[in-house]
Amino acid sequence: MPSPAKPFRFKQFEIVQSRSAMRVGTDAVLLAAWVKLSNCTHVLDVGTGTGVIALICAQRCPLAIIEAIEIDQGSADDARENFEHSPWSERLKIHLCDFLKITTSEKFDLIISNPPYFTHSLRAADPIRNAARHDDYLPSDAFMRHARGMLKPEGKVALIFPKSELERWMLDADTVGLKPARICHVFTLAHKDAARVMIEFSFHAPTEPEMESVLIQKSPGEPSDAYKQMTTEFYTKW
Repeated sequence: MPSPAKPFRFKQFEIVQSRSAMRVGTDAVLLAAWVKLSNCTHVLDVGTGTGVIALICAQRCPLAIIEAIEIDQGSADDARENFEHSPWSERLKIHLCDFLKITTSEKFDLIISNPPYFTHSLRAADPIRNAARHDDYLPSDAFMRHARGMLKPEGKVALIFPKSELERWMLDADTVGLKPARICHVFTLAHKDAARVMIEFSFHAPTEPEMESVLIQKSPGEPSDAYKQMTTEFYTKW
C-alpha cells in the first residue's frame, strides 16, 4: 500500500488529506483569503473537502462559528481530524450530509464554496473524484435556490469557479434574487485570459459590482506580489 501523504502545513494549522477526494489547491485558499468576513458570526462552507476554507475563515474571523458540509465520507473524516487538531476546534463543526437535503432554521452570514462545476467534461475513473469535480449532485441552480433560503437578510454567497461558468452562475443567482456585489478575475499569468472568477452575491448588491483582479504568477513558477500578499497569513513558503 502507498504511504499516507504528508500533511500540508500552513502557518497556523495543517491539513491531512489522505482520504479526501480533492486535495488542497490554490482555488480554495484564494477564495478563503479574498472573501470579506467583517460582521460574520455564522459561516457555512459547502463541500468543505479537507476543510481548508473553513479553517482559513476560522483563522481570519476569531468570533465566527464555522460549519462545514461534506457529502464524501473520506473527505469528511479528513476535515474532522483537521478541525480537531486546529487552534479553533471549538468553533468548527463538520456535517456529513447532502447540502440539498438539509432542512434547518439556521441562517448564515456567509455561505462559501469551491463548488463542483464541470458539466460536460470527461470523467475520471474515480467516482468520488467525479462527484467533487462535476455538478451532477450539486448543480448551480439547485445550489443557489437552497443557499438563498439559508441566508440572513444581509448575508452573502461567495464562490470560485472557471470564468467559462460565470454566465450560468450569474443567471441562477439572479433567478433567486441574489446579485453580484464583488467580482474578481483570477489570472494565472498576465498574458493569459482569466482562468477563474471569484464572486460574492447578496440580496442588496450595488447596481454595479465592485470589480477586481488578481495575478497568481508574474512569470512561470514565480508568484506575484499581490498573490503573496493575499496569502501571506497562511502559506509557510513566504
